[in-house]
Amino acid sequence: MGQAPRITNRERVLLALSDAPDFQDQYELPRRFSQVGIAHRLGMAQSHVSRALSGLIEENLLSNKRKRVVGERRRVMTYSLSEIGIDKVHDLISEIEHSDVLSIGDEGSLVQVELKALVNKWFSRGGQRYPDALSLADLLRNAEIHDGMPLLESPPEADEVDTDDDLSSEAIGLHLELAELRRSQGDLPSALDHLSRAGGLHRKRGNPVGEARCILAAASLGAKVDNALDLIAVISQIRDPVDRMDCALMLHDVLLSHSADSVSQLLDELPDGHPEVLLRKAELALRQGEEVSLSDIPKELSGASKLRQNLWRASYARIQCRVAEQSGVGWPVPSEVELILSNIGSESRQPHPLLYGELVLAQLRNPVISDDEKSRLLQSSWELQPPMPTIGHIGFQLSAILPPAEAMIILINLKQKFEALEDESGLRICTERLDSL
Repeated sequence: MGQAPRITNRERVLLALSDAPDFQDQYELPRRFSQVGIAHRLGMAQSHVSRALSGLIEENLLSNKRKRVVGERRRVMTYSLSEIGIDKVHDLISEIEHSDVLSIGDEGSLVQVELKALVNKWFSRGGQRYPDALSLADLLRNAEIHDGMPLLESPPEADEVDTDDDLSSEAIGLHLELAELRRSQGDLPSALDHLSRAGGLHRKRGNPVGEARCILAAASLGAKVDNALDLIAVISQIRDPVDRMDCALMLHDVLLSHSADSVSQLLDELPDGHPEVLLRKAELALRQGEEVSLSDIPKELSGASKLRQNLWRASYARIQCRVAEQSGVGWPVPSEVELILSNIGSESRQPHPLLYGELVLAQLRNPVISDDEKSRLLQSSWELQPPMPTIGHIGFQLSAILPPAEAMIILINLKQKFEALEDESGLRICTERLDSL
């Protein structure tokens, strides 16, 4: 623990740009990385934001570049952290999270506690979530000072939310930006909530294409999609060929498990030589029992952003495992798979529980993986809580190798998930396994 850092406009701007480097390779950036977006997010006058940005650029903590921004017709100036800025923000976040603060202890007296531990305690008792260092910084900034330390007696009141729907493009854009922010922080429930809100606003505005994009973005994070086949006609209306392909590929992943004919039709309408199309065609062929070679599919996705590259490597490794299981040769090196998993796991900047779990399930079939390693992989995937049905496969395999007391906890948790989905088959398996313990 340590002394709380001084939080000025300068620090708040730095924290607002903490995830900007993850987007630097994107063609179009979220609005929050522009001067207007930063001012809106921080509730600051643009003149104050401009002054802070200029100072940070002079200190070589920021870089700036004109780029396309969501909702803007022309290129605007966008901002990101420099290498020095990334190190500075990393240290600042650590200082904030480990700051000493005063709060009311269980016996009613003032106690000294670490800020991060305090807000986690509040959240466990039903308080609001503080999802990033900026929200913690604002908590420190607004705290009273007692004996030279921030005093946080009780959780602040959560802001009231206006229940009237704002159907403006600005409101939809904000939900999409917040969804991306929450996803990058690993807060998938909040990300899915914002995507659902954005999709609902598109629906009320009579924009089926916008709604479809939101539904598929949520599906890529594990959300259930109702009437997925109806989206095929909607996607065909998307004019931009890149957007159309991205949406079609996401829909492919949704339909693959229960509508192979529709999947084949989707892929046939996409550019035949694109690596992402080729990889999905390889998976479809595997499901149909055909022999598959990945020799014509690159392991790296040329020109992709860091996030997309990480997801591509995981997808490629998963199919590579399935091809190796079929042929008996060509398994990926376990240390390479470990590195790929670390880039999408709980300690990464952008966790992806669904893809992590699917890659783990594929890697477990590698004959060189030891029992201890299998247990560790399953445990790490279970902790990420991927969506159904992936977590069902993870949970059943994990419970089979754990001691009875620990296996019971896993199976009871799974049983609750199956009950919520009214999945009679899953419930039956859980009951049988619990009875056998």
